[in-house]
Amino acid sequence: MSLLSVVSYNIQYSLGADNRYDLSRSIEPIRNADIVCLQEIDRNWRRTNMADQFVEIQQLLPHRYCVFGPSIDVDASAICANGTVVNRRRQGGQMIASRYPIVSSRVIHMPKDDTGVNMNMWSVALEAVIATPEKQIRVINLHLTDVTETNRITQIESLLKQCTAATIEGGAWNGDEGDDEYREHWQMNDTVPQMPEEIILTGDFNDEPESTVIKLVVDAGFRDTWSLSPATAASTATFKKNPDQGTDRDLRIDFIFVSPHFETVDAYIDGTTDASDHQPVWATLR
Repeated sequence: MSLLSVVSYNIQYSLGADNRYDLSRSIEPIRNADIVCLQEIDRNWRRTNMADQFVEIQQLLPHRYCVFGPSIDVDASAICANGTVVNRRRQGGQMIASRYPIVSSRVIHMPKDDTGVNMNMWSVALEAVIATPEKQIRVINLHLTDVTETNRITQIESLLKQCTAATIEGGAWNGDEGDDEYREHWQMNDTVPQMPEEIILTGDFNDEPESTVIKLVVDAGFRDTWSLSPATAASTATFKKNPDQGTDRDLRIDFIFVSPHFETVDAYIDGTTDASDHQPVWATLR
């Protein structure tokens, strides 16, 4: 298999460490990756001037196939003077942009606890089946809750079960029945997307390497692509100390995990950009 570059980046809806919003600044450091996994994308939020960041990122990455998966979807409509409704949805979620075709995608909902006065939102993983030049692979881009470890554990347990069940269920559709008219009606002659065992599992886990959540991922057979070495020691945090935004210490909470089918050629954390409260995490795979 040829080399495949992957980056995971929580862009915090383009809010930089300097408290300025700048979407183009957020995208610039990661634009050359083969597969880009982004978290915290805004669509129709007041804080980002009702921008559709999914559309704007596609414009910034015009040579990429793109999909979006909303974790929250609530009303953001407006009513015109004549009474007509401008339908808009306030959404936040994950995005995947790929150099290669995304043959199928879906949103996988994870459990949410009612945490009382502590704000907690729905969490999802966005799954994409990507047709690389050699074979189809699954990329799962998640964002676990930051509220409680208990909820993160139930979320990752649910997702790991889905990872296993999905290969049994198969791709987006199956079947080989009916006459030509019936088959064309359902486009059954199109190439059926696979549901590969090869998985890249990435995103914002909101937990550190020694946590129960990460142990569950490793115990399920996934490998952390990043490791401490002289080459990576200069940048070890994906979530840097920033008292202005409520971070009191450096953390490593963003990961790129892979199933055993992949070989990690290189992996590092980009510690230079200040376009978010997180840092991009990179891996080159074979």
